[in-house]
Amino acid sequence: MYKKSTISLLATLAIGLNVALSSVAWAKDPNMAVQTKDRNGDGKVSFDEWDKPEFVFNKIDFNGDGYLTAQEFAKKWGIPMSGGGSNARSVADAGSLDDTSVIIADVHMHPHPNNHPIDQLTWMNRNGVKWAGLGEMLGGRSVRENYRQTLGNRYIPFGGQSALNQIFFKYGVSGLEDENNPMFRDLMTELKQDFDSGKLKGIGEVFGDNSNGNPKSKIKRKTNVYAPTYKGMIDLVAKYGGALSIHVDWNRDSIAHLESLADYNTDGNIIWAHCGGNTHANDVRKVLQRHGNIYCDLSARHKPKLTSRIVKKKPHQEIFTSYSLNSGWKDLIEEMPDRFMVGTDTKGGAKYDKGISNIRNGLLANLSQETAEKVAYKNAQRLLNLH
Repeated sequence: MYKKSTISLLATLAIGLNVALSSVAWAKDPNMAVQTKDRNGDGKVSFDEWDKPEFVFNKIDFNGDGYLTAQEFAKKWGIPMSGGGSNARSVADAGSLDDTSVIIADVHMHPHPNNHPIDQLTWMNRNGVKWAGLGEMLGGRSVRENYRQTLGNRYIPFGGQSALNQIFFKYGVSGLEDENNPMFRDLMTELKQDFDSGKLKGIGEVFGDNSNGNPKSKIKRKTNVYAPTYKGMIDLVAKYGGALSIHVDWNRDSIAHLESLADYNTDGNIIWAHCGGNTHANDVRKVLQRHGNIYCDLSARHKPKLTSRIVKKKPHQEIFTSYSLNSGWKDLIEEMPDRFMVGTDTKGGAKYDKGISNIRNGLLANLSQETAEKVAYKNAQRLLNLH
């Protein structure tokens, strides 16, 4: 009896250990725990979609309805539910918008499961940011929907980013360039549905070429941004009056592909993320002069997203500091004031505060009033039809 009990106990522990180890990838992301198993796209996991022991399923299914939700995964792991899962918080907790200074549209704020949308709204309100958004880093539709429900029309919803990353992780660069890839076809169907229902303003951030970025980044890649998949996405945003946010570093062939994409459909607006990241003002001037449908997002060209280590190594990447604006970039922005927007691209309240402070004091304060208002919010408001 003793031996039999011991064997049973060891078997149970082995199963539990296997489940625990296989769950490491989920451990901080309840939304991803659902998304990785949700084959029919209903936002929850049925037992038919479950590939672990039944007793584990039952332990997570707190309400016994036969489905697992992100909230239940979060409860099981004992972590706060990101993305709006808590009923104890309301929009009123975020305070009201501080509009004593010129308002801001942050066009490079990634919704993330680790940032509760009430927190994001709090950061926006205290910093005078009326609108903010871009593609979700993780979690897909469920995260976007949570942010939309909380932020309302102050949220700038872009889709596709997390799905495109999944395509890359599974198929590599070739998958991102193949319009017949099944995951890409499914994504385009989803994006069309969300555009039709008014739930999207654009697609992205699409990582076309971020090969000059962090060498340790898991999303580092270089693709042909004139491939059929990119043409399909720009056709879609053109149809619905949206925009394609695309990250393309300054590499000769990649910029040529970007310009070809802009020429392919001149009705499709492109937001060039980070103004290319490693560009000089004169580089950007030439591209913008040739293509009236390319706009520049100035995120990650200032601290705190742009770290001191990067600035020391590549000082030209810093366009403005906490008090000053590079003269070459100032001339360019004043010359083409309708083509620039701002963004934070940070996570966490302290970094968000610092990012907006630098935008106000280093960038906007050093531009003429008319240009500052356009860059701060009017260009984004016009391009993305913000209300």
